[in-house]
Formats: sequence, C-alpha cells, structure tokens
Amino acid sequence: MRVFLLVLALVAIGGPASADHPATPGATEPTTPTDEFGPVIVIEAIEVFGNTITQSELIRRTLPLAPGDVIHASDKRLRDARFKVLALGYFRDVALAMRKGTARGQVVLEIRVIERGTFVLNRLWFGTTNVSPYWLGADVGQRNLLGLGVAIGAGFIYATHGDVENSRDQWAGELRASDPSLLGTRWGANAAFTLVHGSEAYRITGDPQDVEARDLKAFPYRRFGGRAGLTYDVTALSRISMGGRVEQIVADLPVAPTRELLDGRTIALDLHLEPGASRVVTAGFTFDRDTRPDPILPHQGGHITVSAELGSSLIGGDYEFATLFGRWEHYWPLLGGKHAIAIKVAGGVVIGDAPRFDRIHIADVNRMLTPRALGLVLSAAAPLDILGTRPDKPTYGDLGGSANLEYAFELFRGKGKNRVYGGDLFFGAGLWGLGERDDLRARDTSLGNALPIDVYMDAGVRIDTDVGVFEVTIANALGRLR
Repeated sequence: MRVFLLVLALVAIGGPASADHPATPGATEPTTPTDEFGPVIVIEAIEVFGNTITQSELIRRTLPLAPGDVIHASDKRLRDARFKVLALGYFRDVALAMRKGTARGQVVLEIRVIERGTFVLNRLWFGTTNVSPYWLGADVGQRNLLGLGVAIGAGFIYATHGDVENSRDQWAGELRASDPSLLGTRWGANAAFTLVHGSEAYRITGDPQDVEARDLKAFPYRRFGGRAGLTYDVTALSRISMGGRVEQIVADLPVAPTRELLDGRTIALDLHLEPGASRVVTAGFTFDRDTRPDPILPHQGGHITVSAELGSSLIGGDYEFATLFGRWEHYWPLLGGKHAIAIKVAGGVVIGDAPRFDRIHIADVNRMLTPRALGLVLSAAAPLDILGTRPDKPTYGDLGGSANLEYAFELFRGKGKNRVYGGDLFFGAGLWGLGERDDLRARDTSLGNALPIDVYMDAGVRIDTDVGVFEVTIANALGRLR
C-alpha cells in the first residue's frame, strides 16, 4: 500500500532571486547530531514527477541527498532539498514525499514539481526627462535553456539626447550566459559582455533643484568590457562567487571643467575619469545567502549579500581603487503569513581613485530617481529635498546607503493557470544618504551637510507572472518622469 510519510512544501513560490544566477547543485552534506531523531531510513531511489522541460537528472543533481543515503526522517536535508530545487527558478511549486521501498526501512523519495515559464522579462526601461526626451529598452533571459539548467540573457536600451551641450544619443547592450553546475558539481561559471555608447551630463551652473539644459554640459564616452567568474555552493542556501572584469573606457573630457555655485564662487570639477583611453581591471569576491522561501513575493526569511572588488595597476588597470558593498533584508510574517514586515539595509564604500561608473550614484540609494540602465545615466534631476538637509546633494559619492521599513500585504496567490502567480500590496519608508570623500575628510560644515540624509518613500503593487515580476509603484513612476 502506498504510504506517504512526509510532505513538505506547503507554500508555493515563484522565480529565482536572480534570473541570471540560479542556485547550483551540491554534494551530499553530513548529518549533524542535532538532526538525528526519528526512524532511520535508507533512500532506495529518487523519482521526479511533473517536469516536462527540465531534465530529471538536473533536478536530482540539485538535491543534497542521493540514493543509498542513510538518514533520519527529520533530517534537515529534506527541508533544504525543497528550497534548493525551488531556487533553480524553474518551478512554481516543489513538494517532497516518501513511499515504502522494496525492503523494510527503505523508501523512495518523490520530487513533484510544477514548472513555470523560464523565459523572463527581467527589465523594461522607458520614460522621459529633460536630459533624454525618451528612452526605451528591455532585458530578457532564458533561465533553463533546453532544460539543461544553462541561463542566457540579453539587454538593450536606446535613449535620445536633449538640448544639453555636447550630448548625443545613447545606447547600450549586454549579453550574458551562466552554467550553475559544471559537470554536475557545486561549481558554476558565468560570463557577460557589455558595450555602452554614452553621453553623461554634469552641472556647470544654476540651482541644483532645476534641470535646465543651459545649466548642464555633457561629455561623450564609450565603454566595452567583459566579466567572468566562478561560483561555489557552500551549502544549499549559501554561495560564494569569484570573478574578474576588464573594461576599456574612451572618454572625450573637457579641459579643466568648472562649476559656478549659487553664491558666485567657481569650483573645479572632478569627473573621475582619465582623458582619452583608459582601462579598468578588477578582481572581486561575493558571498550570498538567501533563506527566503519565496524570493519574488517574500513574507519570511532573509537575504544577505556582501561583495568586494579591487582594481589596480598591478593587474593591468589604470585605476587604483577598492569597493565594498552589502545588502541585508529580513521578513517577519504576520497574521498567519498573509502580512509581513521587512527591514532592508544596503550600503557601500568606495576607496581610492575609482572611475566614475564604479562610484555610488545617487539613484543607487534613492529609488525615487531614475535608475541607471546598463550603465547609462538618463536623468540629471536632483532628489526631493524633504528634510532640507542640503539642496546640492552629490550625484556620485564614495559612501552611501539606505535603510527602510516595508509592510507587505498579500492580495492573492494563484496556481498559475492564467500565468499570474500572485500579487502583493506594499508600503515602504526609510532614510538614504550619499557623501563624497573630500567633503568628509576636510569638511567646513556639519556632518549632516557632508553626508546629507533624506527620506525615501514608496508604495505600490508587485505582481509575479509567468514572464517576470512587474511593479507599479510611486517611486517607479517618479523615476520614469524626472
């Protein structure tokens, strides 16, 4: 008689935390004494049901268990197995169950999956500002090419130029590929190539709160580079990444650029680029741990990411710098899990002579501004001065971050029959700040002016669909129109 001893996975979840870098299969992990309670069983076989695109062997390789393993019925690897398969991003739901095997004490582990679409729309860019009358672009990806677990992606954006002196039309493109499991091991690999034909505006005079073409100038530049790296799954939920980046920059910079302040003073501008051709060569390291059962519409669990990058002439670059960035967020379920409250903290520091594009942009810490798209800056708008801390907040900085509190409410959850899996209404508010090294080192003003802090607010709806996640939010709208 068919007897189910264990059923996990009571909550369905959607796509991966990162469409380009899904979790990677790993080897069997040893059982610790704290996990050993309940009857001892032997896994006779592992059977997969419900997969029509993804190869069964790919799913089996992902599991931290294998046929022949001797485990206790409460082994934590059974719980981790579900999260690990879900983290691939190929399935809407995953359930684990056991049935009797052919001999006493043996069981057959069943993996039942519900596949979701693996072709996703990662980004959709469009909007209008004084600097760029319109821009349009998209980033798409295939997370599971031919059911092999290989991910590929591409993005392209085009932006017209306005009346800013020396500006030009901008465009950028990117190609990506990754294999999360090289030869079925914990090791993975990824690579990407990016080409940017840009024109970046900078202020030469006028009120920072006004965006008038006559107050701005622009310089043209071109960037072409590639990055590649290796990943390694430390545990079912943790990963480390190591990689390098090589990039060629060609910038037509003005000679001795200056800016006239509102009080009549004229100051020199540092555009943080070498004139003509220069090269950026870096090596980086990243640690990532994600315990959210649903990384798309999370209501519990946490996610932490820490990354460091070093650029130096010792490895062939023209810029000596280091960056350290981190992000932490955690969700606490409320009222039976249909509500959740979250704390999100993110920030970073840039040390040394980093090129302009590796510094912290104000839109990186304030979502109420137009974000950078494939490296392009599409707006010169100043942030809303809600607290009145400092009207001329820097566009680029060496130290910055944000901290906010978010409340989410479940609108609906579906089975995906209509290709819509769920939706949340959310409200968020917090603080953000961005400062420059020179202002912090030799400041003749208060710390609040050297490192201005202001308020961030947002509210809207997140919808999880078969082709990606769509957000309709206040900050999103402001970022497309300012």
